Amino acid sequence: MTDDMRETTMTARIARGSQSSYARFAGLMYLFSAFDITGVVILSRIRGGGTFLAAAHSIAESETLYRIGLFCGLVGTLSTVLLAIGLYVTLKPVDGNLAMTALLFRLAESVIGAVAIAFSFASLQIYLEANHASAFNAGQLGALADLVSRTSGVVINISVIFFSVGSTIFFYLFLKSAYIPRFLAVWGVLGSLFCMAAFVGNLLLPQSSDALLGLGGLPIGIAEPVLGLWLLIRGIKTNAHASQTVGVA
Repeated sequence: MTDDMRETTMTARIARGSQSSYARFAGLMYLFSAFDITGVVILSRIRGGGTFLAAAHSIAESETLYRIGLFCGLVGTLSTVLLAIGLYVTLKPVDGNLAMTALLFRLAESVIGAVAIAFSFASLQIYLEANHASAFNAGQLGALADLVSRTSGVVINISVIFFSVGSTIFFYLFLKSAYIPRFLAVWGVLGSLFCMAAFVGNLLLPQSSDALLGLGGLPIGIAEPVLGLWLLIRGIKTNAHASQTVGVA
């Protein structure tokens, strides 16, 4: 083996090692996305299902915990940025253009999600205002809170659609690369498409049940943490894609 060949082999090994490290990092960030779910649970438990005033009193009594719930959503959004970068570096050798496209969709998802969190903090101020003397009565504040909540819901829907497109592409690249088990990659692709269909349907038919959104997000909601654990524990099979490339050549 010549010196040039040795240098090329060494460079390839270093590149695969960096790629595997980013894959494990992406796996960790997949698990951090659970902060989003934690935040939603905290907020819904505090708000309850009662009237506007009842929710306002409950939020005022647990304001710190409510803010923690909102912050959990922010952590989840920030984690998405890091996740997208990790997945991009991992899958760039498979198809750089598609990996970049997926990265941009996931980054757009994060930006739109951050806007939704800003709306949630604005909604918090409206609820808190209801517990103090104000130029607005409870009915006006309730209508304003409902408007902000509905707007935030639309923003979240759009964010999920961007997520679905990016997720579909990333899982497709995993399927193409054979870095992970085929069934998991297919599960991710189908789950992402199913999620996108549900949330697009909700935008077109806003009177549809919230249960439809929960059902639409369930498959990918399970696939993502499973993939996260797989990447974190088992990593990726970089040799599998290398073998496919050699075979095609």
